[in-house]
Amino acid sequence: MKEDDIRPRDLLIENSALLEEDIENILMHREGFVTIDCPACESRDYNFLFDKKGFFFVKCRYCETVFTNPRPTKKLLANYYATSKCYEHYNSCLFPATEKSRREIFKYRTLKIAEVCKKYDVPREKIIDVGAGFGTFCECISDLSIFKSVIAIEPSSSLAKTCRKKGITVVEKLVEDVFLEDVSMITCFELIEHLYCPKDFILSCTRLLAKGGFLYLTTPNIKGFDMMVLGKHNDNIIAPNHLNFFNIQSCIYLLMQYGLEPVEVTTPGLLDVELVVKKIESGEFNLDDKSFLKEIICSGIEGRSEAFQKFLSENLLSSHMSILAKKK
Repeated sequence: MKEDDIRPRDLLIENSALLEEDIENILMHREGFVTIDCPACESRDYNFLFDKKGFFFVKCRYCETVFTNPRPTKKLLANYYATSKCYEHYNSCLFPATEKSRREIFKYRTLKIAEVCKKYDVPREKIIDVGAGFGTFCECISDLSIFKSVIAIEPSSSLAKTCRKKGITVVEKLVEDVFLEDVSMITCFELIEHLYCPKDFILSCTRLLAKGGFLYLTTPNIKGFDMMVLGKHNDNIIAPNHLNFFNIQSCIYLLMQYGLEPVEVTTPGLLDVELVVKKIESGEFNLDDKSFLKEIICSGIEGRSEAFQKFLSENLLSSHMSILAKKK
């Protein structure tokens, strides 16, 4: 799997231009932004890191979560997503163009869910995918017939409409406003980093899960390789799309505070090295002061960068993490 398979360069350029417009529009409401405590541990002690495109990023001194502060209110964010040209482009262009490749990713995730169900004897009543987006995961998990019911939680009207066209049962609300029973598993892929208040989200997941239910989430790992090497040059670090950047320890802390016990933690990322190399090749970044890293990933010696990527993934050092947690 290569980055271009899921983020074709031509479509990414189009999307980036639309994102610039979206950012400009929401920054017009900067006076309505609010200051928050750390979204993981609620500490008020943090350091300023950098300003990127008009948004300030800070780092918690206690748990080292990186987050946007101040940030748009919940209401401003809801309006942002409702009117975003960037996300409409995702739905109408980028997702359809890359669905085949993304389906392979979600097939891997569905097999992981099947494995989890067998390993932990998960009840097979109902699975809900929060932030279902284009609905690909819901389609894939439905194909396996593991659960009696598959439900997409998708507050975006355009994406909810796409899911319905695929025959998926959709609840067009924020998860905080959803009331369902017999929920055996909740999945949320690359979602928690978008949220104004991750605490409210985790509390809602705990409330919805039946006894013995599981939450499976994926999110960027701010202590992963390409995140730490590239810093503000990392394309994933962009607000208001991404507001919260947890590390493994801070994400576990958040889950445990609100009723969930982590049972498996992995960093199955495959793109860390490629992302750094592409930034170097584009001239946006260099490793001139990091000669050892440069030798590992840019030497051209066959198999070296692939072996390094494998090392990162297997040692919880990739910038993509997944956590499986059980309701206490």
